[in-house]
Amino acid sequence: MRLAGGVTYGREELPVPTWSEDLALEEFSTELSKFVSVGADVRTLFYSTQDPDVNTFFQMQGDVYLNFRLAKKVNIYLDKGLYSGFEIFGLLNILPANGFIKAGKFTPDYGMKLDDHTTYIREFTGLSAQTGSPYFTGAEVGIAPGIFSVTGGVYNAIDGGNRPPSTSDKAYLGRGDVRFQLSDDIHLGVGANILYKEAADGKTKYYGGLGSFSWKNVTLLGEVDLLESDLAGVRKTGVVGYGEADWMVIQGLDLKFIYDFYDQDKDLATGSVSRYSAGLEFFPLPGVEVRPLYRIPVEDPTDTKNNEFDLILHFYL
Repeated sequence: MRLAGGVTYGREELPVPTWSEDLALEEFSTELSKFVSVGADVRTLFYSTQDPDVNTFFQMQGDVYLNFRLAKKVNIYLDKGLYSGFEIFGLLNILPANGFIKAGKFTPDYGMKLDDHTTYIREFTGLSAQTGSPYFTGAEVGIAPGIFSVTGGVYNAIDGGNRPPSTSDKAYLGRGDVRFQLSDDIHLGVGANILYKEAADGKTKYYGGLGSFSWKNVTLLGEVDLLESDLAGVRKTGVVGYGEADWMVIQGLDLKFIYDFYDQDKDLATGSVSRYSAGLEFFPLPGVEVRPLYRIPVEDPTDTKNNEFDLILHFYL
């Protein structure tokens, strides 16, 4: 859900100015009252693939967000998706240094929270709604003194559904970020995180770094993670990475270039897969995004002709 600043940015700073001025609503607000706010994301995908030769529509996302303000620093948040997934948690913004306590069911604060569930850093870490349930039940605590932020979390290692899990297995998170404004036009952010999980079938540990750099109308994003697992007596270490470059040509139009990489076992000479994506993001009106992308996967050792064209129509509140 977007905060007030995000709502304003999405309606005033993203769309094409002349078009948005003609059709924008006056005194727009996502606050239903002083105590209840609402948000939404609707993404419809048209895609065409070479292998198999298919073109079809898919409703990627249909999320409604509700935030209930119980006190000045106390909130209940609910995110209900179109399919089976949901997030719900209580949030206490009561700690010093802009700190918080969060408890409920939600996605752990690991890595970059990208809106594309098919990115390898989400798909192969299990933090994608497309490949499983990215939601953990537990608690997080964080502080953000100045340019720094630190977050820690503890969760159930498995989801018990509508009943408590039958084990005491846990997952643990640690994260730290720092953000610099080097000049009026240059911003830099770096961070590192770890997510450790121990369950009946074995142990997994994800750890890596992420960063961002922006200069005027150019933005670079990146993340690299090592995926260590010891499952059923089989140990291996995989590598997953993501890189993105964006150039805002004019307000409302960005060019986008993306690189995904995944190697399920870095000790093997083959078995990696990468993907190159290029396209644009177009925000013609407040609350509307059109994103065409052409994707080229590359497999090792056998590369197949499975290029893909995606066209996403996104409505957001």
